[in-house]
Amino acid sequence: MQAIQNGYRGMTLVLALASDRILIPLAIVVGLVGGAMIGSEIARIQAPQHDFMR
Repeated sequence: MQAIQNGYRGMTLVLALASDRILIPLAIVVGLVGGAMIGSEIARIQAPQHDFMR
């Protein structure tokens, strides 16, 4: 029983460390995608309206 508890604690530590390595790049990618979406909308709003561009 104690071996199972020690193994569980060790696995919890590994998952906690791995989650940091996954969450930080994921947050960076989400921020970049969000910025690109906002930038494209701003560019679309500021672009001059032309009838032939529909």
